[in-house]
Parts: sequence; structure tokens; C-alpha cells
Amino acid sequence: MAQHMQQQILAAWRVDLALAATLAGDKVRVEGRNAYPVSALPAIDISAADEGIEPLSGGRGGLATLHREFLVDVTSIATGDQAREQAMELHAQIEERMGPAAGGVLAGLLIAPPRLRGIRGQWDDAATQPIYIVRGMWLCRYLTAEGAPRGPASHP
Repeated sequence: MAQHMQQQILAAWRVDLALAATLAGDKVRVEGRNAYPVSALPAIDISAADEGIEPLSGGRGGLATLHREFLVDVTSIATGDQAREQAMELHAQIEERMGPAAGGVLAGLLIAPPRLRGIRGQWDDAATQPIYIVRGMWLCRYLTAEGAPRGPASHP
């Protein structure tokens, strides 16, 4: 049984970014529960945010096609003397990879390339070493049939 489309989208983000040859290499995780050890930085953390759903059409058999707008939080994390610069560079690499010309696994799930909605950088000094994080909020648009959240809509 396929996973909910949200989970498929998050997994596709992980695969596409792990293969993108960024500063993080393959240190890309989805909704990690514990902080990365400082030795594992720089890294990328991907997590689900809000999703809005609107009926697009009546569809076949009375089932509506649902237009879904899913926000995905992609966080670049770095530490050390150049933490801010390194996290910003990592974010730039993510933008270059996932921008309008993006292909990869994610492209097969969405109706349009993901769109960057905004970024926010901040220091976090709760760990043994301060880290700098850059949070990028990405809008992912996809379609499902009403009552069928595991796969894309088969009709417009």
C-alpha cells in the first residue's frame, strides 16, 4: 500500500537532495527526532508544514479532484566559525537544485516545480557549539482524487 502523498513528497525531497552533491552530501533526513551531532554538520532536515486543500472539479463518478498546497520546511544546518556562511551556501545549493528547472523524483509527484515562499536564518546556541540554521519554506502543489490521499488524481 502506498504512503500518503505528503510522505511520498517528503521522501522525494530527501532522495533528490541526497543526490544533489550539496555541502551536506547524503546527510539529509526527513522529520528527524533528535538533533544532529555537531560532527554530522552540515546537514539538511526536511519536515512537513501546513497543507491547504481546495476542490478543483467534480471529477468522474462524483469524486472531486482536490488541489493540494503542501508546505515543506527545508532546513540547512551548519556549525563552526563559518556556520552562517556555510548554512547560506547550503541553502543556495538547495535553491539551485530545486528551482524552476528541477527534475528528479519530486517532479513526478507535483503539478509544478516547488516554489520557495521564504527563508529565515537564525542562530541556535542551545547545543554545545552554536549552530546556524536557514529555514526555507517551499510550496508543493499536487492533485489527488477525493478520498484517495495516497496517489495523484487520475483525472483533471
